[in-house]
Amino acid sequence: MLRSYLLASLLLLGISAAQAASLPDSFIELHPGDNYQGQLPENEPLRFYFILEREANILLESRTPDRSNTVYPDAVLFQEDGTSITRDWSSGDGRNFKIERQLPPGTYVLRVEDGRGCGSLHGCPEIIRNFQIIFQRNEVSRF
Repeated sequence: MLRSYLLASLLLLGISAAQAASLPDSFIELHPGDNYQGQLPENEPLRFYFILEREANILLESRTPDRSNTVYPDAVLFQEDGTSITRDWSSGDGRNFKIERQLPPGTYVLRVEDGRGCGSLHGCPEIIRNFQIIFQRNEVSRF
């Protein structure tokens, strides 16, 4: 029984590694418990991915500085085949996204872009582009 479980776990790891290898190098890997911190570019989405080896409840949430002139992170969560699972613009604090879902094992892609936009031909240097992503995972147990 234990041997079958270990074999199935290794097989899942192998499939997940192969799935992640097919993603572009520009995609940023998210790890549960680690916060991503960076800048959200103007007119260009950032793409992240994460791998679930087991069914899990996940939380993906953006945070921006507590100011009025920040980006408005919008997010869309996809399965690796490109099928959209969900999108969110402002369920989090302020104008931040917050996605909470129970997901089966697999590789997932999160696309984040600035929903605020900029209507100026000269750019919007006054907008603070700093943001972070919180990623939490709680595995679902049958017991």
